[in-house]
Amino acid sequence: MNLTFLRHGTTDLNGKGFVATQLDYPLNEHGIVQCKSNAFSCPSFNDVFASPYKRTIETARLVYPYKKPIVTSWITQRNLGELNERYKRDFERRYLQLVREYIINPRGAETLDDVIKRLNAFFEYLKSNYEDNQNILIVTHNGIMRIVKRYYMNVEGNVESENLGKFSMILKK
Repeated sequence: MNLTFLRHGTTDLNGKGFVATQLDYPLNEHGIVQCKSNAFSCPSFNDVFASPYKRTIETARLVYPYKKPIVTSWITQRNLGELNERYKRDFERRYLQLVREYIINPRGAETLDDVIKRLNAFFEYLKSNYEDNQNILIVTHNGIMRIVKRYYMNVEGNVESENLGKFSMILKK
């Protein structure tokens, strides 16, 4: 099956300098316009999944209003524990790079293995419930997209996704 991953639209948190956040912000006006101007036509997807944050659910509804998004925590962003709601400027760049590369795990943060277990469960669910020829839209966060690219698609180097950045992946049964 074809999986299309899409990063949520812009919120007022973007550009504030947070390392990570568990804050549940909705899309801002720019994010709404982004989504509306990048809407997919119908029929494009058999189903749409979104993480349980307002920004991903709103993005899903705006870019593909033909299906109600299925909300799941399997694709929510990584909890970075003590780094949540902290600013990048408060840490050395090298430390943040080691966290991003999963070499250092901050106190209270999900490990890479935790996130991969969540993603494996999600992919197994998809394999069990969808046919190979189906198209699925997954609206999620940059961190999840980075993990999928690096650990499931073997993409090296800069794997960042801008708001509404997307990529596709084939998932076989």
